[in-house]
Amino acid sequence: MLLKNIFKALSDKRDIKTAIFKKEFSEIPQNITQLQSLLEDTSGIIDKKRVENDLKLFKIGLIGESNVNYELKNSMLPMICFHDVRLQVEDYTAQFDFIVVTHSVIYVIETKKLYGDIEVNDSGAFIRKIRYGKGLKREGMYSPITQSERHCRILKKILTDQGFIKKTPVKPVVVLANPKSIIDKKRAPQAVKDLIIKSDQLVNYLSEDMKRHRKDRYMMDDFITNISDFIMANNKTVDIDMEKYKLDAKRKPATKTRVVLDTELKTKTESEPKLKVEPVKSIKPIAPIKKETSKEALYTELKEYRLKQAKLEEMKPYLIFYNSTLDEIIEKMPTSVDDLLNVKGFGKVKAEKYGPAVIEIVKMYR
Repeated sequence: MLLKNIFKALSDKRDIKTAIFKKEFSEIPQNITQLQSLLEDTSGIIDKKRVENDLKLFKIGLIGESNVNYELKNSMLPMICFHDVRLQVEDYTAQFDFIVVTHSVIYVIETKKLYGDIEVNDSGAFIRKIRYGKGLKREGMYSPITQSERHCRILKKILTDQGFIKKTPVKPVVVLANPKSIIDKKRAPQAVKDLIIKSDQLVNYLSEDMKRHRKDRYMMDDFITNISDFIMANNKTVDIDMEKYKLDAKRKPATKTRVVLDTELKTKTESEPKLKVEPVKSIKPIAPIKKETSKEALYTELKEYRLKQAKLEEMKPYLIFYNSTLDEIIEKMPTSVDDLLNVKGFGKVKAEKYGPAVIEIVKMYR
């Protein structure tokens, strides 16, 4: 079989010879359309400040994804691509910017359009540097590598449980899509350096990496087509939760806040319903994951984030938040930064500083 695969690769008898998009990039995705409709609402019950803030975040993220989409479409590389895919394994949910299936490796591409200059230190922590006149502000940020690696684990589990792959690598790639940002990764661990690239380097990176993996394995066209059909069949779209934008007695109109541009810009919402992945015909169902396992995994993720943030700020982990606070987060499963204000140990300052990262972690286990 290996000799047959090698022969087919060398003789170039493949049907898939260039980039094919099974799920196309959309200039005006569903979530933006729905948010824009809320801005036109005249009932007086919509928190339009919150709508405008989320709409701005989605649009900023879309610019970065558009750049990556252009690079993939014009790559002339043999692969099947998906933009904006949402998959779930019981309690584990992942929203993928791009999934790229090739004959030798599967890529999960996370797109970030960050502001400011980015430094990655020797421990792999991300630090944003923002210049104010002659001054320089440094602040920690949630690692996009951690996020992308989590998405890879979920996709790999899905495809392994379905019997599609055994040793085929599922690799994370983080594309920093802001051409004005300067990326300083000279002190970063090599493993981290290899995963961070700018959008204009993407095609060259994929080409070289595919060649390296092609020496070890080669999947036939029909095999990667089956994988792609499964991904497409199990992609689940979720409508924007309109209720979270309604004003009520408990929620005052949102005040103007600083926009955090590296927040994950996805189509999923903060209070999305649980979905079940429905296997396509003749594919065995996904094995369930116990809720206890999910809570344990969330506990571990939150502790890892706290530890990394503490090292970055050179302070004790408990000063980020206490174990009792961590337990309450898991108990209440907050869906927004505002919800964190109801968790003991989170005031306004801590919620603004650590809230976006904590909420993104919690989302993965809802």
